[in-house]
Amino acid sequence: MSSRPWSSSEPLLPEPRDTWHQNLLQWYDIHGRTMPWRETRDPYSVWVSEVMLQQTQVVTMTPYYERWMARFPTFAALADADEQEVLALWQGLGYYRRARNLHAGARQITAQGVPATRDAWLSIAGVGRYTAGALCSITLGLAEPVVDGNVERVYARMNEDGAADRQLHANAWNWATSHMHADRPGDWNQSLMELGATVCKPVNPECPKCPVQAWCGAHQSGRVSEFPAKGIRRKAIQMKQSVRVPVYEGLLGVRQIPAGKWWEGMWEFPCGSSEMHGGSIQPLGQIRFSVTHHRITMDATLHHCESAAEGLRWLSAADLAELPMPAPQRRVLKLAVLVLA
Repeated sequence: MSSRPWSSSEPLLPEPRDTWHQNLLQWYDIHGRTMPWRETRDPYSVWVSEVMLQQTQVVTMTPYYERWMARFPTFAALADADEQEVLALWQGLGYYRRARNLHAGARQITAQGVPATRDAWLSIAGVGRYTAGALCSITLGLAEPVVDGNVERVYARMNEDGAADRQLHANAWNWATSHMHADRPGDWNQSLMELGATVCKPVNPECPKCPVQAWCGAHQSGRVSEFPAKGIRRKAIQMKQSVRVPVYEGLLGVRQIPAGKWWEGMWEFPCGSSEMHGGSIQPLGQIRFSVTHHRITMDATLHHCESAAEGLRWLSAADLAELPMPAPQRRVLKLAVLVLA
């Protein structure tokens, strides 16, 4: 840690390259956010944090991380867990494939040992180039780069690179590889990501606080808002769905989502077209949600059944709280509980 805080009023010299490395690391030592997974080099802790942080903001992810580590503190603890419990604890983070990959990866590592190279990490379920680089640099001290959306943005602005999408991603990886810091690779990677997350933000970047503004081409030319260039946006697909909440003698009927469907292995109320004869139907309301590029409107109804239909699992609302259910189904459950109260 530096003995004095970095100040944007201090002179920054644009030569040599090592100076901007030094400025960025000094800034990170002082201004980097304190996070539980940054206080350790334990590969399990770092692995869990990196997977959870994929497509999830730190403020959202942190309580999930803390609950996860309390329940599954080691590779072995996670490997021994039941998948339903793993999915239940993951509820709310979305992209449930990440939880399944963690579970499968923990079983691989428990059987084979903790990976000690980049290639070994790449052989673990769900571990790609980014995660392998993060784990190798942070836990093993290897000079392996990482590139996420924050690093892409820092790169694009510093170099005034007008590329977008895949080309921008490839260019950023090349740049990150050529600018690795051999002595502090883990801190270096995290400092680049931290700069993008807290200073070089997508909207309203705080350039006066940036420790590398003297090396930033977009800042020097006054074109920061032009980078990164906007890529081709995939057109949203509008969908309509219906769901029916069966209720019989105070219990609610759910079914397990089959393989190949969104949220496979979790639990849901049957769709509105399910064959459930007899009883009465009561509107619950409408919810809207998104899955990748799909924008979905779901109509929910309550079906007061005359008998407990076969093929469903009948549980109380309290018991359903223990089952892994997708967030939209949780919202439907809340509507049903309000009506039945």
